[in-house]
Amino acid sequence: MHPASTGSDPAALTVGGVAALEPFRRGDPQLLSERASAATGLPVRWVHVIETSDATGLLEGGEFVLSTVRILDAALAEGRGDEAAAAFLDGIEKAGAVALAIEVLSGREPVVRVLRAAAAHRELPVYLLSRQVRFVAVTQEAHRRIAARQLEQLETDRRIHEVFTQLTLEAAPVQRIVAEAGRLLGAEVVWWRRAASSSPGDNGGTVPVVVAGEMVGWLSAEPRGAGPALRATVLERAAQAVALTLLSERSRRDEKRQAETALLHELRRPWNVDEDSARRRAHELGIGVLRHGVLSEAAPAAWLPVVVRWERPGADPLGEHQGGGAVLDALAWALGREGTAALAGRLGAASVAVLVPLAARIPQDAVVERVLAVAEQRLGGAWRVLAGVSDFESGMIGAAARLDEAGMIAEAAVSLLARDGSVDVGSSPDGTAVDRPAQDDAARSGTPRRRCFRARDVRLRGLLAMLRGDERVQMFARAELGSILDAERREDRELLTQFLACGGNKSLLAQRIHLSRPALYGRLARLERRLGVSLDDPESRTSLHVALLIAEVEGC
Repeated sequence: MHPASTGSDPAALTVGGVAALEPFRRGDPQLLSERASAATGLPVRWVHVIETSDATGLLEGGEFVLSTVRILDAALAEGRGDEAAAAFLDGIEKAGAVALAIEVLSGREPVVRVLRAAAAHRELPVYLLSRQVRFVAVTQEAHRRIAARQLEQLETDRRIHEVFTQLTLEAAPVQRIVAEAGRLLGAEVVWWRRAASSSPGDNGGTVPVVVAGEMVGWLSAEPRGAGPALRATVLERAAQAVALTLLSERSRRDEKRQAETALLHELRRPWNVDEDSARRRAHELGIGVLRHGVLSEAAPAAWLPVVVRWERPGADPLGEHQGGGAVLDALAWALGREGTAALAGRLGAASVAVLVPLAARIPQDAVVERVLAVAEQRLGGAWRVLAGVSDFESGMIGAAARLDEAGMIAEAAVSLLARDGSVDVGSSPDGTAVDRPAQDDAARSGTPRRRCFRARDVRLRGLLAMLRGDERVQMFARAELGSILDAERREDRELLTQFLACGGNKSLLAQRIHLSRPALYGRLARLERRLGVSLDDPESRTSLHVALLIAEVEGC
């Protein structure tokens, strides 16, 4: 349907439209109300003739009233013309009429005088007809036009209903529905996702899209082309069609997600599944490497096990659990941009397991980092995500077996982030940071916050962070370090930290802290007596190093 077929806005005939009718204009109409010019654009629901002093119960609102006000003649004879004219106009206004036209022919000048006085400062349009008007002709012409407009509106509504019903039956995608709405209106229509970073302005042409009680976005149209009523009708029907499409997509997506989760759990406990059947089921679910957006028939070269964790600042645990669907959707979208469709399923309240199919057996940390960053953007910044990554495997079963390792890495990274707000990358033996492709990629993209972690990144600190608060771990640290945990023994604790950092090399330590060897040996001897162990024993040094890390993680 071309937008021209809907006409202009199929609204009711306006007050100005009635005043422009030929039968009405024959009465030489004059607008008596000085403040009523803006009201001439109000729609007229019906035309009604009234000759009684009280309009209560005769009108329903929206009428254009015609009258000769013969009742004012008697009132003038009794000396209460001004009062009767004001009361009559008050009654018409209270009854909800949108306009009043009064025929007063020559010889009734006193009636004209009281009407002018009563109508002068009203917002209700009051017309004076100084020539004879056939009220029946005005009524017939106005009602014909009102009925024609109503039929036009019904026909337009029917066409709009048919268009969007057909789109719904065809399971048309959202963008096609939006495009059809724009074609009907002759103006651009925009679909705004609620998670997007921007939102539509309040231009009077915005309708919310609600799916299962949740507002998921808006449809907005430019304020040009069709009138407000038609724009509202099209947007409302388009919003309903979009909601049904999204609901259908969500249902299909949930079914697919359940199937993926079931396959993932089977792969992690592969008693009844082999590699060939797993690959076949994954391919049937649309999992694999994409070539120009189409699923490749070739088997992936490898599978990368990833566990993604997320959090929403300030959200309660229930809110984080409910965010799983949105996070999975965002991850799927971001992975699709990288040319892959991954097998993903829920692991816990705030984590998902992902097996990413790879086209080549090469490190993919930069890709994972990029996917997580794009997923966060897709979520509109509402969620923070990070991932633990293990080594890729050629088979799905082997990769699934590494998901536990990836999960522990992700949990350790979350714990370190909760403690420090960041995770230190691994370092080389000389203390310099390791150069990693993912870090380089993150720096180039302007997103320095790290999201992708491997075992070498979290290491022992990550394990201890996971055990934070465990009384047995705290007891071990106190037993190993004893009194040097006290504030007054801070120098001893610093000496031990420096000693262990030098690998037990006393000569190197003396140079680093600018102390003579005899003085250093004396301090180390006193430290050994306080600790009750020999610092020359490798096992003792290892235990002390772990205890110091525990104290650091615990904030002692």
